[in-house]
Amino acid sequence: MQNENPKEGISVKEIENFAKHNRFKLFLCLAFLLACFFSFVFFTAWSLILAAVGGILGVLFPVRMEKLIETIRFFCEKQENVTQLILGCVGLILSIFLPLLTFFALGVAGGKLLGTSKKIV
Repeated sequence: MQNENPKEGISVKEIENFAKHNRFKLFLCLAFLLACFFSFVFFTAWSLILAAVGGILGVLFPVRMEKLIETIRFFCEKQENVTQLILGCVGLILSIFLPLLTFFALGVAGGKLLGTSKKIV
C-alpha cells in the first residue's frame, strides 16, 4: 500500500482548458502588462497623454467609438482560431513596440463608457 498524496496545484490539462476558453482575455491581460512595462521604460509621459486624448475622444464621440470597437471585435470573432492567435501575437508585439497605441485604445474604451453612461438624477 503506497501512501498516495494528492498533488497540490493545477494540472497542465486544467491550464490548457482555461487558456482555450479564455484566449481573448489572456491576450488582452498580457498586452496590457507588456504595454505598462515598456511604457515605463520608454514612453512614460506620452502614454498618459495619449490615454487622456483617447478618453476625451471617447467621451466626445461615444457612438462612433462604440461602432469602431464593435467592428474590431466582430472582425476578430469571425476569424479562425489560428488567425485569432496570429492577431493576438501581433497585438502583443504592438504592445511591446508601440505601448502608446495600447494606452490610446484603453483611453478610448474608458471614454466611451463614460460618454454612454446614464446620469442618475
